[in-house]
Amino acid sequence: MRFHFAQILCAVLLATFLLPTTYLFAQDRKLELENTKKRIEEEINYTSKLLEETRKSKQMSLNELTMLQSRIRQRENLVATIQKQLIQLETQLTRTRRELNRIESELEGLKKEYARMIAFAYKNRSGLNKMMFLFSADDFNQAYRRLKYLQQYSAMRQKQIDLISEAQSDLKQKRENLEKERAEKTKLFEAERREQILLSNEKMNMDLAVKKIGQQEGKLQQTLRQKEQDARKLQREIEAIIAEEIRKARQRQGEKDTGAPDRLMSLTPEEQRLSNSFTQNRGKLPWPVERGVISSRFGEQPHPVLKKVTIKNNGIDIATTKGSEARAVFDGVVVSTNRITASNNAVIIRHGDYFSVYSNLEQVYVKRGDKISTKQSIGLIHTEKTESKTELHFEIWQNRTIVDPALWLAR
Repeated sequence: MRFHFAQILCAVLLATFLLPTTYLFAQDRKLELENTKKRIEEEINYTSKLLEETRKSKQMSLNELTMLQSRIRQRENLVATIQKQLIQLETQLTRTRRELNRIESELEGLKKEYARMIAFAYKNRSGLNKMMFLFSADDFNQAYRRLKYLQQYSAMRQKQIDLISEAQSDLKQKRENLEKERAEKTKLFEAERREQILLSNEKMNMDLAVKKIGQQEGKLQQTLRQKEQDARKLQREIEAIIAEEIRKARQRQGEKDTGAPDRLMSLTPEEQRLSNSFTQNRGKLPWPVERGVISSRFGEQPHPVLKKVTIKNNGIDIATTKGSEARAVFDGVVVSTNRITASNNAVIIRHGDYFSVYSNLEQVYVKRGDKISTKQSIGLIHTEKTESKTELHFEIWQNRTIVDPALWLAR
């Protein structure tokens, strides 16, 4: 009888200490997916708002197409996240069913063990039998051991009652959890089905938009050439400014300027601390706008309409609402404010070894030499009237090397 009870007690204790760890890990993963889903839904809502602003213009525009592309990407991410939630929930359902079976089995074992205890107690129910058991001992020590045995047996019965009560409570909780998880799974299936339908419709709208905008090929080519010209001008400006900053840094340190393009600039202790801090904040930097969505990503991508045409982006473009301001992503010093076109100004801020670039500003609030703090407003973003497009171009450079800004910004 002791052996059976010890086995059951061991199983209960293992479940008590080991299962919570697995449960907490599953809960953390569930919360992470829920937060991701919520964030993507907010992005979709914001992109839809930008799309509505764009549609106020009289004709289909490339900006509208870009917003459609962004929303499709976001919805694809949302569907993928829901599918991950379903997989995670199915794993949790399997775990809950397994735990339910375990508890039911343990409860059955506890009840059988308790029934044996009751039967034993019934056979030895009289106080006379207990007294005889004690007084029939050969000596005082044996009588004491028998007394302790009777006390332990009584405590064991009470422990058995407590274990049965606890197992019944666990069983009830697991059954409730199972029902909740089943309901959640049904809800997620419906959400996935709904998003798949919306995604399919948006892809059809996208195809129609591509065909319609494709009729304006001449205008698209002209717009592309202008953008490429502006991008080259901005790149030349940035390279010249960085080269000048490197020259001045070497001059401060008393170094000879060899003109070697691969040499890094020498930093003061304060600049080095700032540079190290910037490096440590990779993936944590605030966005250069209070709210926005990436409308064009870093690197080379195919043109959304023009066939066999590749677009190269040295940074990212962030679509936002009219009247939005650009803000610094980190502490630093303004090293340049340049006019690219009549309505396109650029601000370059140095952060030790790093430079952040903010372009397509209609108004600039800062000047060269200003010390800037994180999230400080530095200029008003230009709104293109024809397409109702408000878009910030943002770049990050490490010395002379362009890096993908999206990898540095917080999610």
